[in-house]
Formats: sequence, C-alpha cells, structure tokens
Amino acid sequence: MLTGVGIPATLATLFTHLSDLRPERIFNIGIAGAYPNSGLQIGEVVMGASEVYGDVGFELPEPPYFQSIAESRFAGSLYAEPFPLERFEEYNIPALRFGRGVTVNSCTGAERVGRLREAIFQANFETMEGAAVAQAGKHFGVPVCEIRAISNIASTRDMRFENIRRALESLKSHFQACREED
Repeated sequence: MLTGVGIPATLATLFTHLSDLRPERIFNIGIAGAYPNSGLQIGEVVMGASEVYGDVGFELPEPPYFQSIAESRFAGSLYAEPFPLERFEEYNIPALRFGRGVTVNSCTGAERVGRLREAIFQANFETMEGAAVAQAGKHFGVPVCEIRAISNIASTRDMRFENIRRALESLKSHFQACREED
C-alpha cells in the first residue's frame, strides 16, 4: 500500500489499514537523503536499524540551535528512544549497509542543518515517513523493516530528477535480486 509523503499521511493511512488488515510485518520502502559523513552515495540502498523523529523539538537562538523533544522534561515515552527496526532475514535480502534514520517534516536543504541533524541523532540518513511507520508498527505490534535508496545528500539540497531516478532504479534492482535468490 502507498501511504503518501510525510508523517501525517503515513500515520493516517497506516492506522486505518493496520487496524483492518492486521499484517504479520511491514516493509517500509522508499528513498532517503544521506547525511554528509555517512559514507552513503546516491543510488546506494540502505536498511534502517532504527528511526527517530528529528525535527520535533525546540529551535534555539544559540548553539546547539535545536533541542529534540526527547531531551525535554515532558517528552514522554514516544520520543525517549529510537524505534528499532527489523532485518527480516528469512526473506534472503541481499547484504546491505545498515544505518540509523531520522524522520523529518522538512527535508534538509542547508549544510549546517544536515550536519546538525547528523550529529544530534548520530544518523546516517533522513526520511519523511520512517519513524511514523515504525510508530504505527509498534502500536499494532507489527515488526517493521525499512529499506531506502539514497536520492540526495542531506546538505545543500540537489534536486536533480536523475538522482531520484537512480535511487528508484537501485531499489528495483535490489528487489529483483531478492526475488532471484528465492
């Protein structure tokens, strides 16, 4: 099923469908932006080890310029720890690099923001849906596996369509290889 782009669309779609369908597992598949020091390249496929909400918090006028809600007194358990993700090894998914994902409402477009998010969350890539899928899975007791192809470097944003095409082609090739191994 397609959820749409972003946290609100993802949560609305998944909560409706998961309550009706009750699947055994969820595969969260899409594109992502790699943080500058992650070593991930455009077109590379990565599997998420965990996801966290990355821009829920407080903007600050001085360094560190942002404080995650997880660091506040009233955060609650929802933001306290990253959502763990599964590997679903029984599906013979070809070897991938693993990384920590950060879910944001607004994609990184400036180098300072990319480096800040990377440092605060010790993250490798950012998505716009990952933590929402993981949250819905946790709520319904359904394990989640996240597989993303890198479409940009989450820094000074390069929006060339060929980068998105390359990422989508990498995903397609990856899943064709999975099918061939069965």
